[in-house]
Amino acid sequence: MSGDAADEALEAGVSAILRTAIGRLDAADARDEVIARYRPAGRIALIRRAPVLLPVTRAWRLGMLLLDRDGNLYETGEVTRAIETKWPSNRSLEVERRREVQAAAFRGPFAPGEVVNVDAEPIALDAASLRAGSGPLSVGSGSGGGEVVLVRWAGPGPGSGARSELGAYLADRVSLLTFD
Repeated sequence: MSGDAADEALEAGVSAILRTAIGRLDAADARDEVIARYRPAGRIALIRRAPVLLPVTRAWRLGMLLLDRDGNLYETGEVTRAIETKWPSNRSLEVERRREVQAAAFRGPFAPGEVVNVDAEPIALDAASLRAGSGPLSVGSGSGGGEVVLVRWAGPGPGSGARSELGAYLADRVSLLTFD
């Protein structure tokens, strides 16, 4: 298979896997979450502007990946809930920044208690990016000997850095949301 044909086959395979997952999630009316971009506090002239979370899209959380209805994949970023924050604790800068993000979610256009994924990074799904393996997805050899897209598990603890075939990974995660 020529390079262009192999690339097209790889991209078509990923697209089919994502369409299958979307179809199952839609049919089950699975719970989705908001993806939002964080805009920090600032000033316009002399007027102080509070930090804001701007909605981008809705997506299903599938482990370490987020999948939207258009077939875009995202790496999870920071996760918060749209709940009212209490008083500042002044324990650390990181705790205060997280409290600020949570307050922005509460003020934003989100339902109370809704899960908001902040600054989730889009994952490039073109063949060149997948072959480069710069994100959590990469290309490897499947059990049948052909090329498959693999998901690299991230995070601390056992299994970190392990790889699973994208189709199997998503099928497993989708079954958790659809109770299959």
